[in-house]
Amino acid sequence: MTVKLRDSRLKSLYTELQTQKKADPNLKIGDQQVLQLLAAVGDSSRSTFANTLKQISAPGVTREQQVAFIQQGLTQTEKNDLVTILDYGDVPLTPEARNFIEAVVGRAAVNPGLPLTIVGDQLNGLSGFAKAGDTIEAINLSTAPNSRLHLDDTMEIGKADATGRFTGLKLPDMQEGDIVRIRARHADGTATDFITVQIHGTGKPDTRNAQVRTERISLTDKGNGRIAVTNIEDGSRQISEPGAQLTFINTRTGAQTSVRITDTGSFPPGFTVDGRAGDTFRILASDMHQGVSNSVEVGRITVPGGTPGNVDLIPDPAMHKDQLNPDGTPQYQKKRFSGPLFKDGASPTDVQQGYLGDCYFPSAMAAIAQNNPEAIEKAIKDNGDGTYTVTFKERDWATGRFRDVPIKVDGDLYVRPYGGPIYGATLGYDKGEKTMELWFPLFEKAYAQWKGSYDRIGNGGLSSDVFEAVLGKEGRDLSIKYSTPDRVWQTLKTALDNKQPVSAGTYGEDHEAMYTNTGVYADHSYSVLGYEEVNGQKRVILRNPWGQSEPAGNGPDDGIFKLTLEQFCKLYQTLMYT
Repeated sequence: MTVKLRDSRLKSLYTELQTQKKADPNLKIGDQQVLQLLAAVGDSSRSTFANTLKQISAPGVTREQQVAFIQQGLTQTEKNDLVTILDYGDVPLTPEARNFIEAVVGRAAVNPGLPLTIVGDQLNGLSGFAKAGDTIEAINLSTAPNSRLHLDDTMEIGKADATGRFTGLKLPDMQEGDIVRIRARHADGTATDFITVQIHGTGKPDTRNAQVRTERISLTDKGNGRIAVTNIEDGSRQISEPGAQLTFINTRTGAQTSVRITDTGSFPPGFTVDGRAGDTFRILASDMHQGVSNSVEVGRITVPGGTPGNVDLIPDPAMHKDQLNPDGTPQYQKKRFSGPLFKDGASPTDVQQGYLGDCYFPSAMAAIAQNNPEAIEKAIKDNGDGTYTVTFKERDWATGRFRDVPIKVDGDLYVRPYGGPIYGATLGYDKGEKTMELWFPLFEKAYAQWKGSYDRIGNGGLSSDVFEAVLGKEGRDLSIKYSTPDRVWQTLKTALDNKQPVSAGTYGEDHEAMYTNTGVYADHSYSVLGYEEVNGQKRVILRNPWGQSEPAGNGPDDGIFKLTLEQFCKLYQTLMYT
């Protein structure tokens, strides 16, 4: 049924929401949108639309005060329009927004039991209402794409007081125009649904354009002149912020296709562009706030396939099964990398885990690079003909001794459409074929070659096995859960003092709730880089093999952070060392 509205401003605002919903089927009218709609009907000869919006968005204004102010300027025609939206609107309303409109038209009282409400602007931070004592959790969806955050990787930003009110809450680097996702966690551990707000009223201009993570974009030739565009991470991490517009320009044909990013930060289902295998696309981006131009180029990506590249010098290990087509062929093409093995020796900050479930391997290699870089430099050799030999160690169980296992590989690495390796890489912006430091991705490739495929190494494992394979020394494990903090401290301290590599693994995904708001991830392996004692407090220094994503308050987002010994023993299950 067509939604017929008589108030011109309300009609214009609602039509824009209908247009946005076509681009984003998951769009709902939330707190920010409903304030706009109600300001349109609450205006009058004594109060303009802009003034009404300012009044009802002011910090500290209660829902009852908002309703009363709007009703003062509400005509019968405008009231009928609101009833039409309630009964026949084709853009869904959140429960909070529906209750707000129902209260304005007199259908219902303001419901104080609604779990979470944001009020006013954000001049002094986020303010609103929740249940008394609730913990307020949030994630900035505008900055999250440049991190390795999942959509529910929130951080605690404050608490509601005894009346349920919270004020002045802020996320690090929160700016005008940012999209923030918020929820309230109750004392029993359950949480409300997320609500999403756009930050406004900070008194500063919106200067941040949309961040775009091009390495998460997957292009697949459908064979009919169309290229399927999807999120390589299945939507668990963002491509860009909700509402951002990306424009794909085919450099061969000049054809342009624009798309709006969904409220989960990904592409709408079924999104395609014109093209064929081998085509390269320029990507332009805009956050679409205040008419920001989308002329900013954020990267170029290429459809796998097209003209075959270099012939393999050595057959490569098969990709993980999740990156294989039904016929067993790889979904991604390879590039030949020929950069230096080392730029300044082996360092833990060289290591970056890729799109492979082998966190135990990069965390182990970074731990070895921290305490025994010479072992890495000795174990890999450039043969001078485009091939490399990595020498692993294998235990002879009959004698207990270790023997050498040389594995020969070439510099071919599977790459994402943007050009960088899909699996392990060197951390940093330099992913160039002729310039990227190669020791870590080649170690990982050789390990996959030795074990049979990337699939064989990409479904979990033990860092202690990697320590044995690289160093030829027995790997050992200590159960943190069944040890005292003193024993854990003494074990890692002794190992690190003796220049032995140390890593630590967290509990499995069945313990995921324990990691909420900690910045530490379940079912993940971390390098232990060191320890320190400050004013009697013992701290463990760790590194996330992603090269980013860490607990708040630990300086730059480089994956390196400190935990107290108490925190460490609570969050980690196993300590591994030699």
